[in-house]
Amino acid sequence: MNKTSATLLRLYLPASWPGQQTACEWQLLNASGVQLQAGNSEPRHWPAASHCEVLLTAEQCLLTSLDLPKAARARTPEIIGYALEEQLLGDVASEHFVLGNPLPASPARPVTDTATVANTAVWVISRSRLQTLLATLRALGHVPQRLISELQLLPMSHPDHWALCLKPGRGFLRTANEAGCNLDLADDASGKRLALPAELQLMLAAARKAGTQPAAIEIFTAPDLNLDATQIEDWQERLGLPLRLAGAYRWHNLPAQTARNLLTGDFSPPRKTGEGWDVLRPAALLGGLCLLIYSLFSLTEWAWLNHEKNRLQQQMTAQFRSSFPQAQTIVDPPLQMQRLHDQLLRERGQSGAGDFLSLLATASSALPDSSQLRLIAYAANRLELTLTLADNQQLEQLRENLTRRGLDVVIRDSRPASNGHASEALLILRSQP
Repeated sequence: MNKTSATLLRLYLPASWPGQQTACEWQLLNASGVQLQAGNSEPRHWPAASHCEVLLTAEQCLLTSLDLPKAARARTPEIIGYALEEQLLGDVASEHFVLGNPLPASPARPVTDTATVANTAVWVISRSRLQTLLATLRALGHVPQRLISELQLLPMSHPDHWALCLKPGRGFLRTANEAGCNLDLADDASGKRLALPAELQLMLAAARKAGTQPAAIEIFTAPDLNLDATQIEDWQERLGLPLRLAGAYRWHNLPAQTARNLLTGDFSPPRKTGEGWDVLRPAALLGGLCLLIYSLFSLTEWAWLNHEKNRLQQQMTAQFRSSFPQAQTIVDPPLQMQRLHDQLLRERGQSGAGDFLSLLATASSALPDSSQLRLIAYAANRLELTLTLADNQQLEQLRENLTRRGLDVVIRDSRPASNGHASEALLILRSQP
């Protein structure tokens, strides 16, 4: 099979793999989740696939719960490791743990505890076990993207029901989405019947004390395990709640898309090229659409402003022609009109807007009383003033006042005055066209 096709190889690995056995059950699915092949064989007979997922038997992971701070910043590895020490026999540093979801509130739990603390599911698995699994699979050419516990495969038909799986020698109990435990199974004193697991009795006693007793327990059995009706009745009487046979347990018939991925932190799988694009695609499309709308709006606005500019230019040109029909060349109508207007004023003995007296009169009316005129010069319709002002703030205020009076203002130079207590500036003034 072509490895580049969208296929998923699911491996069901027992605790004895790969040290004591190398064969395992596997399942090959297509992109739609439809089974293409299934088998139980050595790695050399596994089919090629574009993705790999590992399912560990329930006893390889510990599922517990901790009272942890609700604030994410307070859930440091040190705090979680310290809280786990009481529940682990070995060194916390040798374990890999993954936080799950907050567990349902218990009626027996004090209300004050829930203000800043949440009872949170925690998955624990040996770091050395993970390292061995991943190194072996990589050497075989399979890099798992997900690793999950079999405990989450056990179906729960109702929130008030528990699910119990029984297999030869071992079993496991699921009490909530991320809550449960492993069970040791053994024969009773007669050696002919399966003994009631002690862990199940302890879990049920704790649930009754906390007010979370289930309404019933649904039992799934492995195909090679026999559990007769009389034994179910005996367990039901001893536990004091209904037990229901829910059918055979087959791991490959159960979906695992919503199960907790234990490959986190140091064990996170390498990201493939293009991976995660499906998640980002809606945001990227929305961003592209916004950019397109903004670009269309900007182009439309630019076209409208350009049209208005041309319209106003034509109006000014037409007005200039009507006012000065003798002008042959029109380059800048406002500037040319100002100059011709000044010329007419001079011909009648009046000052134009760009003349020395006009510029000086306009500038003088805006100068603050505390300013001192140090130097004045005039050439080519521009007036240069060297002033001493109180400070730079007064200089900016003067610029605003001159601009409001119809002058173009350029501050050529600004520096502290010789006395060190004022500011000296060179201003160039022109009449606005």
